[in-house]
Amino acid sequence: MSKSTGIFLTEPDAARLERSIIEVWLRSPTGTPGAIELEAILDEAEVVPSTAVDRHRATMNSVVVLEDLRSSRRMTVTLVYPGEADPDCLRISVLSSFGRALIGTRVGDVINASFAENASGKFVAAELSYQPEAAGRFDL
Repeated sequence: MSKSTGIFLTEPDAARLERSIIEVWLRSPTGTPGAIELEAILDEAEVVPSTAVDRHRATMNSVVVLEDLRSSRRMTVTLVYPGEADPDCLRISVLSSFGRALIGTRVGDVINASFAENASGKFVAAELSYQPEAAGRFDL
C-alpha cells in the first residue's frame, strides 16, 4: 500500500508547525528546503480538530515502528518539532525529508525517504505505538 495523497494535521499541530516555519524564515530570509517543503505540505493539508484525527495516523509526537523493506530491520522513531530533534535518539524533525514523509502516515503505508546521512530507503509503517491524540493528550 502506498501513502495516501491526503495529509491530515490536527489544528494544534498545524498552528505550531506554522510558527516553526515563521521562526526559520526569521532566522534565514531565504528559508531552508525543509521549511519550504513543509510550508507546501501545510498549504495542502486538511486540518482537523485534535479529537477528530484518525487514531491510526502519525501526528506530531507520535511514535512509529518502521520496518526497512530491504533488510526487514525495525526501528522506532518519534516525529518531533525542529527544536526537539535528536537523530541519535531517533527523534526525527518534521523539517527533515524523513519527517515530512512521516507526517500523516498510517500503519501499512510505505515511506520513500532519506534517513541518516542521505541513505535513501523504503520503509513500511509497521506500528503506531503511540499517538498523543489517541492517548487523550491534546496538549503536546
